[in-house]
Amino acid sequence: MKKISAIFLLLILSGFAVFAQQQNEKKFILSAGYGVGNFWTKFLKDALDLPDYKVKALGPITFIGEYRLYKKITGGISLTYSDINGHINKNGFEYSDELIIYTGLIRVNYHPIITRKWDVYLGGGLGYVNSQYKSSLGTGSSNVPGEFGYSAQVGAHYYLTKKAGFYGELGYVNGSFLQLGVCLQL
Repeated sequence: MKKISAIFLLLILSGFAVFAQQQNEKKFILSAGYGVGNFWTKFLKDALDLPDYKVKALGPITFIGEYRLYKKITGGISLTYSDINGHINKNGFEYSDELIIYTGLIRVNYHPIITRKWDVYLGGGLGYVNSQYKSSLGTGSSNVPGEFGYSAQVGAHYYLTKKAGFYGELGYVNGSFLQLGVCLQL
């Protein structure tokens, strides 16, 4: 009986050793990026059909934290902020409106290619969107983006050093179709 207990204990301890070794290989990745081509500008442009109505956007600005769960799988969160403004001032008529969007998503990515410099991935995310619309006329819109958020992305991290680099994502990523930024591997 002592022999079986000793073998069982040895198997458990070796399992912990393998698990601990795998934990040392896991990494945390922090990223900060800016979305190119904020498509929420179309939402405001479509709200008014006036030729001199101008729309501009700040963002989407995104912060991402990912943890390598397995060798080729990461899980994490993304937090995004967008501020879209429309304005017209013509012939004594002045109007402005603003759409502010906060997004929080839980993301999962699969990394089929991982080298010393490159980390290519694809994945998606689900979460919550908080949209706030304001108008200089005091009217709101019931057609603002809803509370359900999602993303689908194909991306890559390119590391200049062992820890720091750049990233880019294509797809539907937090209000844009292209996102570029910096990343840090911890």
